[in-house]
Amino acid sequence: MHPFPLADLIRPTVFILFAGLVISYAFTRRVLLSYVVAVLKAGLFLLYFGFVFNGTYTFLDDLRYLQIGEQLAANHVGLSDLFSQYHYIVSTVAGSNIAYYVYNATAVQIFGFGYYAPVAINVVLTFLGAGLLMKAARAGLGMSRRTSIGLFAFLALSPDILVWSTIPNFKDTLVATATAGAVCAVALLDQHKAWRAALLAVFAAFVLAITRLYVPLMLGVAFGITLFLSPRGRRNPWLWLLAALALLVVLHHVGHGSLVGALHTLRSKMDNPVKGVVRFLVTPIPFHTSPGYGFMDIPQMIYWALLPCMFYGMVCVWRKATITGRFVVIYFLLMLLLYGSFTTLQGARHRVQIDGLVVIFQYFGILAVLRQRFRRRSRRTPPLAIEDGVDPTSNPTGAMHAGHAHSG
Repeated sequence: MHPFPLADLIRPTVFILFAGLVISYAFTRRVLLSYVVAVLKAGLFLLYFGFVFNGTYTFLDDLRYLQIGEQLAANHVGLSDLFSQYHYIVSTVAGSNIAYYVYNATAVQIFGFGYYAPVAINVVLTFLGAGLLMKAARAGLGMSRRTSIGLFAFLALSPDILVWSTIPNFKDTLVATATAGAVCAVALLDQHKAWRAALLAVFAAFVLAITRLYVPLMLGVAFGITLFLSPRGRRNPWLWLLAALALLVVLHHVGHGSLVGALHTLRSKMDNPVKGVVRFLVTPIPFHTSPGYGFMDIPQMIYWALLPCMFYGMVCVWRKATITGRFVVIYFLLMLLLYGSFTTLQGARHRVQIDGLVVIFQYFGILAVLRQRFRRRSRRTPPLAIEDGVDPTSNPTGAMHAGHAHSG
């Protein structure tokens, strides 16, 4: 494989630039920040596929996504035909997780037959995912607008998110964006915006149900645990009704027999979760990756350096004591336990779908450390000297008497 002609990359690069600029501005209302973030991400895409790409960082899964996507596109099937051509798509894909194949087909229809086509849409999705998590932090975690704008930039330019969305053609970016939608829905519920929350949750659950089915199940379990632990949740019958309806929809979609069979398969493949969680958190070791994962070296080194901030930030988010804060931490811990229990799911790729939560924890941890450092410095700063030798802040009564004596 060789880099693609720059003429083929103009359309997807312009799409990333303008779509990213519009989405960024819609969430942040900052023109310069939106422009800088969009230019950086579009420029990285153009640099990689126009000058660096040689097939080193391609895999069997992503090539199959593209191959079947191109087959669907050749038969004029895309996202707009998802329902009308559903049986044809399922038979072509030979599975029920059809979303990313149709996603590839649509990308090819828009940008042409090339590995870069679906990746371009993945890059744009990272703007949307960052915006949804920014909104969730403001609505459900009490973050100020200015601080949340910083979180948007921190998410959009996170090294892990940058490389995974720009280099390989994996569906994990789509899963991460839908997960961000689910988190934002919980935050809207925290603000008593039930209808908006329900609509966003249904859309996110639909995308996840046809992409990676166990994710909405885990989100539902996390939401149920959150309600049980929340005094407000326990007292609200409507929230419990919403959770019950969501569970019934998932069970109906999956089927009781399929769910029991999947649980039996999972139990038979389980490993030591304690060792597995540690491995899942630290894999891979920077600069000890296999050739196919060499693009992870520098981002993983930064991720390792921020691990203490991530754990500290998780504690800070939990202490917010909101439904959103508890939900985010519980879901993150459940996914750690799930992936840590199976050796085949402990690679860095499976961490991509929760990278947004990792970055939120890192951001909260960094902010908490900086604030504590600032407070320590302010405590050590000596009081300002007063010209007449009297410090009114230390003894205001004495200062007042001194003033009267002088005037007399």
